Amino acid sequence: MSLLKYILFISMLVILITSCEKDIEIELNTQPDRLVLYSFMYPDSALNIHFSKSQSILSVPNYKQIENGRFRLSINGLNQGTYIFPSDTIWSNWKEFVFRAGDTISIEAFERDGDTVKVETFLPNIIPITNTDTSSIFANISDGVKEQYLKARITFSDPADEANYYQLFLVREGWGQLAGDPYYTREVIEYKKEDPVFLQKDQGGSLLQGLDFQGLFSDQLINGYSYTITANIPADYLYFDYYENKIKISLYLYHHTEDYYSYFRTKIISAGYDGFYEGLPIFDPVRIHNNVSGGLGLVSGMSFDSDSIVLHK
Repeated sequence: MSLLKYILFISMLVILITSCEKDIEIELNTQPDRLVLYSFMYPDSALNIHFSKSQSILSVPNYKQIENGRFRLSINGLNQGTYIFPSDTIWSNWKEFVFRAGDTISIEAFERDGDTVKVETFLPNIIPITNTDTSSIFANISDGVKEQYLKARITFSDPADEANYYQLFLVREGWGQLAGDPYYTREVIEYKKEDPVFLQKDQGGSLLQGLDFQGLFSDQLINGYSYTITANIPADYLYFDYYENKIKISLYLYHHTEDYYSYFRTKIISAGYDGFYEGLPIFDPVRIHNNVSGGLGLVSGMSFDSDSIVLHK
């Protein structure tokens, strides 16, 4: 070994031996636990409530159960009483309460001798589907390549002089027999969202384009008008599998509150639906919409009308 190489080797060895580790202290912003309240109400549905406490970012469970929880419920200004939350679950079902479109609901939930959260919401009126028709089409998906779709057109009338928020939600169900037993399948349809209401300027809510908001839209472009919305359903959803002899395509037109619309959109933007943000070096954090005063969560009413397409083998 030459003298120069030997000196360089000794110098590097000394540096490695004498180098020290540097500890970096990270101060996490510790926040007190907050009450969490969720409930989504439909006409003629029972009351389901999630009530819990938030956890530290380092905690494995997402929620902490509450031992001494209570809630007060009012419907259209009439007090329905005070009730005890079960202590062994974070979701509870109350079949004694039934809601109707147009109802206003107030909930006050609290720990005994602890914090209190409040929220008020309403059940939007049902927006009827006035007509549904379908046709088979072929659309270009790349140069010279076409794909077959079932073009579904759903007509409804948007109420004038008010902001309305919707979701077009499609479900495929199949029935048949498997070894003499009933056979059933169900899946959400991922349809092509090329209608202008899905592409309006503020629909993304983010500088990043391409997020799928799962059929959410507002009446920004159709306020006060009768409108026919189009959904292109890939033909794969119309094929019978080996055990099926009946297929039903259900089309749901949900009428949401603004709170639910904002909550669902911010959830999708924050998560980067279907891994849309994967591989990006940085993006702005998104605050999830919350309508619970004094705590966290979302309580909202919603209504829907539906129509269906039935196919037999």
